[in-house]
Amino acid sequence: MDTSRVSLGEMIAAAGGLVLLVCMFLPWFDGERTGRAGTVVPIPTSTGWESFGGVFDIVIVLLAGFPIAVAVWRASDSLPPLPAEQGALMVVAGVVLFLLIAARLIDPPGLINVDIPGLEIDTTRRLAAFLALLAAAAIAIGGHLQRSVRRVGFEPTSP
Repeated sequence: MDTSRVSLGEMIAAAGGLVLLVCMFLPWFDGERTGRAGTVVPIPTSTGWESFGGVFDIVIVLLAGFPIAVAVWRASDSLPPLPAEQGALMVVAGVVLFLLIAARLIDPPGLINVDIPGLEIDTTRRLAAFLALLAAAAIAIGGHLQRSVRRVGFEPTSP
């Protein structure tokens, strides 16, 4: 395995994918609920996996794992031809991941599944959710850098 074959953009995107996958295991949301009597009850934390669930978990794994796979294949010099440029695919993967995570940060999951009159729920966003958002941005930025760099000698392409 020769890591000198991996460009800076591929390394940044792969690191972003790895950080994103690690962040999915960390707590993203927690909170507390306040009842009519003024009692405050903490609500258990919710990890990244619990925040999305279902099909979105599979989409996140595939999109975050793509730059990691490209970097490993590039280092082993056995990258199969893809239907589109790898940099463009990484940009798309990073943007889709960024939008998914940003939407979840804007609209956190319901920590309880029923609406109860007189019950207030305060949801707190944790650091891992914001790190995951930055990791998704790193995937897109790494893909953009990869697109703007030529394979031979890692020199910028002419316009």
